[in-house]
Amino acid sequence: MTDTDDAICNCTALRQAARRVSKLYDEALAPVGLGVNQYAILARLERVGPRRIQDLAALLVMDRSTLGHLLRPLESRGLVSLQPAATDRRSRVLHLTGIGRILLEQARPLWAQAQERFETQFGARSAGNLRAELERAADLDWPPTPPHP
Repeated sequence: MTDTDDAICNCTALRQAARRVSKLYDEALAPVGLGVNQYAILARLERVGPRRIQDLAALLVMDRSTLGHLLRPLESRGLVSLQPAATDRRSRVLHLTGIGRILLEQARPLWAQAQERFETQFGARSAGNLRAELERAADLDWPPTPPHP
């Protein structure tokens, strides 16, 4: 890949921006011992209620194994719990615990500060437009890549 290819690569640009913005949020959330991905898991669980791991992974646009990796420390801290599903005992459902709700409430103002900092520097309108475009990109359904000959 040439420098020119790298400069126009949508994926590279998105990943670089994501790493930079994630660092801002991770640093803001550090006092409560959460990363932005863990915060997103707790916040989504609070919003949608108990979910099977694979269903939560789909909502977060994340593969199941990555979600499982992020859940381990949350579970060991007692912030989430996995319980057998009522309808299928082989399936497990993720629940936000009371301790998880308390920590989420402590984390929310820290997240809001990072959000405000980003919007102040990037511009509130631009940030809103960016979120809308990124949501649109996240909703795209890519056809499978054809195999190489």
